[in-house]
Amino acid sequence: MAFIFSTATVGAYDYDANDFATEVVEYIEGDSSERDYINGLPFNNPANALGRPTVDTTGDNWNVVWPYLPAPVVNVYPAFRSFELVTVGDGGRLIVKFNHPVRDDENNPYGIDFIVFGNAQQKSGTGLFWKNKDPTTFIVNSNEFIGADEAIVSVSQDGINWYSYINGPYADSFAPTFGRIYDPVNPDPTLGSWNLWWGHPTDPTLPLNPAVTSRDFVGKSVAEISQMYGESAGGTGFDLSESGMEWIQYVKIEGRNGSTPEVDAISDVSCCGDWKHPYPNGDITHDCQVDYEDLGLLATYWLETVTGPQESAEVADVFKDNIINFKDWAVMAEGWLDCTWRCE
Repeated sequence: MAFIFSTATVGAYDYDANDFATEVVEYIEGDSSERDYINGLPFNNPANALGRPTVDTTGDNWNVVWPYLPAPVVNVYPAFRSFELVTVGDGGRLIVKFNHPVRDDENNPYGIDFIVFGNAQQKSGTGLFWKNKDPTTFIVNSNEFIGADEAIVSVSQDGINWYSYINGPYADSFAPTFGRIYDPVNPDPTLGSWNLWWGHPTDPTLPLNPAVTSRDFVGKSVAEISQMYGESAGGTGFDLSESGMEWIQYVKIEGRNGSTPEVDAISDVSCCGDWKHPYPNGDITHDCQVDYEDLGLLATYWLETVTGPQESAEVADVFKDNIINFKDWAVMAEGWLDCTWRCE
């Protein structure tokens, strides 16, 4: 069976802890008796929800035999260890905080603003067990999911007033995580000599196309499904426009009605900001686009002189010559409505 994959150089994601939730505000475990069946430890460390989602888990001492060697996370073999995940049991909750505003940016891919990663996995099919072998030979024959939960996700600017996604999307649901890209041309040697297929880690800040469903994976190999993800790590994407908030800093996940979601990570999809990339030149309002709002501010301070760093007119001095004039307008015109470079 032949597969087509790109051998072009792609800029791999450079890990930045600021792209993810950085602080646990509150954790109530709730009703949960889940334990790591290899080491016997509970899934009750909320710090596991900080940072990036799991790239490589371990063997399970059953299907992937070696429990202490790395095994890349794929759609049919998710993160499952006590040091990778935290469980929010029925009646429990987890509240995390970003160290910057996560913004509702219509220019984000598919309009998705943040992503929640769990460990729901796709059922591979009757009698099929992932062995961490050649992914071109393992065909998925089911669109069912194991461990998927309908846990409520809520967002807030201040940690007090919340908007809840009552009708979904839900935490720990579709899409399953992929830790690495399928790249047999450039396999990562750090995994060991056995690795002939898995390349660099995926990008957890890049959402999967929401039009993709589990039915699209049926009849396809794990390698083909990985190629459908591209550089994306998957996860469940959320659009802040539904909340009516321009930005948020807090995310809450609650176990309700018997749901006991596992949380691996929560990422910011935002393609710009001082924590990741600079804002486009001329973006006075810092909404990741040079548009009429910026032009309006330029007009407000037109021909004013900036004599100190505290003056309000300073925001419009994008040319940085202490006067608001045609030079600032030229900077703004150069970046007018063009922000696609930020997500390349």
